[in-house]
Amino acid sequence: MSAGTTATSTAIPPSAATGPKGPQRRKRNTTAIVAVVVVVIVVIAGVVGYLYVEKKLPGQTGTSGCGSSSSITVWQDFSSTEYPAYAKAVTQFEQANPGETISTVNETTPSPSNYVAAALACQAPDILIGSSDFAGGLYFDGFLANLSALLPSSAFSPFISAALTDNTQTGAVFGFPLNVNGVAMIYNKELVKTVPQNTDQMISEAENITVNTTGTISTAGLIYALDSDGGYRFPAWQSGFGGQMFLPNGAPDLNTSATVNALTFTSNFSTLYKVEPPAITEESTWEGLFAEGKVGMIFDGPWDIQMYVNALGEQNVGVAPIPVVSQTGLHPLPFWGSIGAYVSLRNASGASPTLFNESVKFAQFLASPEVELELFNSSGDIPSLTAPFQYVQSLNIPFENGFLTQFFNYSQPFPNTPQMTYYWTPFGTEISDYLSGAISASAAAGGIQTAVVQEMQQNNIPPY
Repeated sequence: MSAGTTATSTAIPPSAATGPKGPQRRKRNTTAIVAVVVVVIVVIAGVVGYLYVEKKLPGQTGTSGCGSSSSITVWQDFSSTEYPAYAKAVTQFEQANPGETISTVNETTPSPSNYVAAALACQAPDILIGSSDFAGGLYFDGFLANLSALLPSSAFSPFISAALTDNTQTGAVFGFPLNVNGVAMIYNKELVKTVPQNTDQMISEAENITVNTTGTISTAGLIYALDSDGGYRFPAWQSGFGGQMFLPNGAPDLNTSATVNALTFTSNFSTLYKVEPPAITEESTWEGLFAEGKVGMIFDGPWDIQMYVNALGEQNVGVAPIPVVSQTGLHPLPFWGSIGAYVSLRNASGASPTLFNESVKFAQFLASPEVELELFNSSGDIPSLTAPFQYVQSLNIPFENGFLTQFFNYSQPFPNTPQMTYYWTPFGTEISDYLSGAISASAAAGGIQTAVVQEMQQNNIPPY
């Protein structure tokens, strides 16, 4: 379904998300599902009591907003393995709340401009499901509700602290985290004989795996595919070379030797080491190649792990932290964050007071133990609620443990500040020029920095 097309809760599930922050995971065909039911029974009762009761926001009076919708509109970007869990949650909510309907729009990696344009026309979705950086910028700009002003603190205490922090600005909670996620190194155990601990070992292992026949790579040692990155995985390598995304005051810190070295290193996978096929521009390409057993190592998140397990077999899929950068001795630190459910203010969505309240209830239900565990079982999503999270840990699944090791030991918080909003487009533009040979790595780093600063200045984003 194309973005902007509305469907009822019986919408056909979308294809697997390929956006840089797209969701995720895996269906489990083990006895874990039985245990999940037990956890839900124990935990869910503690969440139902938190559901928001009707109240009016300051300055919002009357019985209707600027729109006339009678259903809760949701913009979402769930992957094909996550969507069934979401659809089930929709059905459960509608059954438990007679008269309420959910209208779903498949909005792939929704851009701020799409949302802002809709909000200024009083047609924003009632609920946005997306990444904390996108939502953080919208909250800063006054489009999303401060949930901590609407709900008691007990509504947020069940979440693990890092997930809640990822959806908090200046003490205000602006979203319900639905999972915890990030990227790690995923490898094919049939091809990777020794799990690399540093990048020298990683390149050596990749060279041993690569099969190059008459100039065409039929089996790749690894695929990173810088041009398909969208800027989401790149901060891992930038930090591994000693860099950072932003200065403490919020100014970007991208025109640095660390950025240049990281760009050069990752592009060398195809140009110098020749362990990666050239000119891969779509995530779906390398995802498919790995699932076919034609790639040794990739850098991906739990949202795709079920696809790989189904294709290669659970015994052949491994997950480990991204290897230490040999030149610096530093661990790459990918983003660690969450996908959240966010509620638009009435002046953005046009919701009536009643519809706004029901939207808060549904957003919170999506972050309930029942739904988070359904997402875990269908896709591999790691829950953000403490009890389900501890349950997942207790299963001791090797590749899930690999993700957890990466996330909680070698990651950096996903910036949920408005500054991050202005990074994505400049990164994509400059990387395309760099990989085409039009500009150097140094020029690309400088171009990203300049464009981010200009966008921030034009939109009065601190510190400009």
